[in-house]
Amino acid sequence: ILAAKCKAAANVSLLSLCPLSGGTDVGAAETATGSIDWDAATPLMSSSLWSRDGCKWPPLAGTIELGMAIGHGRTSTVYSAKLNGVPVALKCVAPNADKEAFGDLATELVVYQDLRDLQGTLIPRVLGHGVIVMRGHILAAIAMQLVVDELRLVGDIRERAIHNMPLQCRQAALATVKAINGRGICHGDARADNVLFTRTDDGQGLKPILIDFAYGFGDATEGEISDDFASWADILGLDSDDY
Repeated sequence: ILAAKCKAAANVSLLSLCPLSGGTDVGAAETATGSIDWDAATPLMSSSLWSRDGCKWPPLAGTIELGMAIGHGRTSTVYSAKLNGVPVALKCVAPNADKEAFGDLATELVVYQDLRDLQGTLIPRVLGHGVIVMRGHILAAIAMQLVVDELRLVGDIRERAIHNMPLQCRQAALATVKAINGRGICHGDARADNVLFTRTDDGQGLKPILIDFAYGFGDATEGEISDDFASWADILGLDSDDY
């Protein structure tokens, strides 16, 4: 049944794909009419995360054009893509992922939904979610607003660059964390790679966008919120006690 729904709902075509870290070749994406490896699909199909906190994972409807892999997480890969012609960041669980990986993606979706009023301003806007087929594997995916990062750096080099950014940029990023913490939600993964700096609408400055809520959680205690805030302050080269 799911295969039939995928065939009707999605059409995935290849623009270009780069190898995953470690040299693993993703290979060509294919249309949803391709064969499905049901053994690989079993963790997703059998998991209670198929429907979690009201989150359903139907076939992701529309035409999906995959571009380059632009990010590699512990359990997922992010591609630049187009969904019905709109540029998106498509976050997919890896074909060999286990239930924990699907759990991370489901968690991220729940957090994004809880923060829906902040989407498009402080965090990316979610444009769709569901399952797609790539090389016969069923993958869960979230399509989010594609944010252009002006730093274009990763890891320790990125963190050092952030520390050298204007104070107001770093304060704005910490204010974003504070707004999220104010909803009783912790980001849970304070890293320089998880805060992007993109151009403001007038093109005259930079604004922060917080990404990657796979380790996020709600109903956080005061202590958990304090730790989350302090971790982000450290990443941003700020003293949390001053804010």
